[in-house]
Amino acid sequence: MKKTIFTLAMLCCAVVGNAQVTDEISAILQVGDNAQIFYGADAYAQALEAAPDAGGVITLSSGTFNAAEISKSVAVYGAGWVTENSTPTTSGSDNSLKATSITGVQTISASGGVYMEGLRFEGDLNVTKAIDGLDFVKCWWHGKSLNFTEQNDNVTFTQCYIWCGMQKLHKVLFQNCFIYITGYNVFSDESDVVINHCLCGNSTYAIYHDGARFRCQNSTVYPINPNPAQTYQFCTINRSNLDGFTGSSDNWFSVDGSIFADQKNTAYSDARTFELTDEAKATYIGSDGKEVGINGGNYNWNKTPHTPLVTDLKVTIDGTNLKVTYNAETR
Repeated sequence: MKKTIFTLAMLCCAVVGNAQVTDEISAILQVGDNAQIFYGADAYAQALEAAPDAGGVITLSSGTFNAAEISKSVAVYGAGWVTENSTPTTSGSDNSLKATSITGVQTISASGGVYMEGLRFEGDLNVTKAIDGLDFVKCWWHGKSLNFTEQNDNVTFTQCYIWCGMQKLHKVLFQNCFIYITGYNVFSDESDVVINHCLCGNSTYAIYHDGARFRCQNSTVYPINPNPAQTYQFCTINRSNLDGFTGSSDNWFSVDGSIFADQKNTAYSDARTFELTDEAKATYIGSDGKEVGINGGNYNWNKTPHTPLVTDLKVTIDGTNLKVTYNAETR
């Protein structure tokens, strides 16, 4: 690995979008060729405050940050939701990559253009205004709620772990996610929620007003209480039938966890790949010609953020220059 020194003008090329391992948690805000660094638990909030209305990119180190309201079009990158081991430094210090966690309720009031990747959310997500354009990639929620209060369009969850209650979803796509929907779920009356190439445990829990209303396709499904307002197509289902479910077709019934090669159940762990057995891959083919489930479609089940791993980040000031040294490695 190569250690390099950069001036402030080069900082955006060297650091933006890269997950970091540092002695102190930090947030880097890049806007064009300009970059600012903030430190501490409130660094995320400070970076959001300093960001312009559109075009800002915020990179969070591993560690735990206080939640803050997102009222602007911004991209936020973290180090992921799991710990990854890394080669120790020459000094023998621990260089493993810890998760990037957001503690507290994450509120979004922007009108759109929000992108978030590689984040572990320790609190509820509340989208408080109408939004058009919201993407979550490789993010994590457990025992929380995803709440939308107004019209929401072009919302996408990709390769996420979602164990949540969900409220008033409208035009939302879940793709290649592990989903376990809990609690009292009310989608909009005209919802266009699509679950594609996911692993769904209890994902069809329905309470009232048609409950969790969606279209599920090309997925492995383990429903407890499905509702006829939902449709299923090209799914493996551990029920004997879907009698009365108008629009559902081309499903495989009474299929249990034995289709997985790594473990014969649907229990989640960070080590699980949820890869199908060779026989299951050849048998259960979705509408797109690819294997059903979380490893089919356009993505496979992969929790590692797209950004490279940056370690030993050190920042010093030399006159008018900001010097940055770091080591980088492929994740």
